[in-house]
Amino acid sequence: MNQRQDQWDASYQRKENFVFAPNEQLVRFISRHVRRRTGLHEFQDVIKLDHPLRMLDLGCGIGRHVVFGQEMGFQSYGVDLSPLAIDIASKWLAEKGCLEPEKFLHVTSVTALPFTAGFFDIAVSHGVLDSMTFDIARAAVMECSRVLAVGGLFYCDLISADDSRHGREFDGEEIVTTTHERDTIQSYFNFAKIQRLFAGLFEITEAVLLRSENLLAPQSHARTHLVLKKTH
Repeated sequence: MNQRQDQWDASYQRKENFVFAPNEQLVRFISRHVRRRTGLHEFQDVIKLDHPLRMLDLGCGIGRHVVFGQEMGFQSYGVDLSPLAIDIASKWLAEKGCLEPEKFLHVTSVTALPFTAGFFDIAVSHGVLDSMTFDIARAAVMECSRVLAVGGLFYCDLISADDSRHGREFDGEEIVTTTHERDTIQSYFNFAKIQRLFAGLFEITEAVLLRSENLLAPQSHARTHLVLKKTH
């Protein structure tokens, strides 16, 4: 499978996707479905476990959601195709006091996760599964299902073509030609394609399309935010 590792490493060399704050919708997912922060050092658990919650960030980039998970008291792990991104994430975790960042961060394909079956309680993936071909994304979802415990929750988001250049039902794939993420894949998802991506592996429990429009220019963008549950 051509996963364009060189292109993603080049993107990180240009310091694209150097984002440090956690994604707002991902934070909402954690607060609503997993653990809610009630004070500086106080939390209220929605998911009650007899062990520290284990979270996977599928395509973690430079590690912002791995760091967020650690701050929430989780054992949070991240995987990414880019060695450069994982190197930065490792340094960030070390600065946050993690003594073994190499335990939690791995350079690997999302289609070959170095974890045992059912290891994780939840998984998250922001802006990742739509940056590859559908076949690779489906293989990644299969791997995510394998390493999640039965009943485990998976948050992810996917780009919609309900924007100023396409049409809502467009579900094709394009090579990115702009400077940002040049030569990588952009795969668009309508709801039928979303259903195919998770069929037989996850139940879709939430699906919300959020559309943003620039009122000063004829531009709009949209993403579908999903909460899924591993069914078996």
